[in-house]
Amino acid sequence: MKLTITKQRLEANRKNSMLGGAAHAAACASAYAANPSYCKQCNTILPQSKKNNTFCSKSCSATFNNTIKPKRKSTKVEKNCLQCGNPTFRIYCSKHCGYQARRRFDDPQEALRYKRSKVKEISANYRAKVRNQTPIDADRQAIQTFYEQCPKGYEVDHIIPISKGGLHTLDNLQYLTITENRKKSNKIL
Repeated sequence: MKLTITKQRLEANRKNSMLGGAAHAAACASAYAANPSYCKQCNTILPQSKKNNTFCSKSCSATFNNTIKPKRKSTKVEKNCLQCGNPTFRIYCSKHCGYQARRRFDDPQEALRYKRSKVKEISANYRAKVRNQTPIDADRQAIQTFYEQCPKGYEVDHIIPISKGGLHTLDNLQYLTITENRKKSNKIL
């Protein structure tokens, strides 16, 4: 059965829908009036059109966000300096205390000598590594100790030079005076 819509019927539907929409809006307004939303900053009632908002204006939002508590709590704990015992938030209270704590030697000459032996050992290790002359099973700690214990006025020398195929091992190292080492150069004696 086909329904024909007349002008009269169409006009009646429009009136009913308008009344129904107005009735629904009135019901929503009375429900909102019973339980309204408030601005989080100034506690004024928000209009029904802005009921899902948190703030009534951008000004209230900015004020609230600028006065909010910090998001992170400070995790700094005061402790004592490891060197001098003064209270601090770091390991050492000053650069001076940090330097004093990391110093190995009281005598500056001894520190300089240690530093030079370390440089020599590192450069020899590098040269040996470049030429693949350090065996995997070499005792690196013993080699380092050998360099550190080098007497004053002497240098560590490879008996068979690395450039001639000698290995960077403890049994291929010896102490020579600086002049003898320069004379020997990369020769095999």
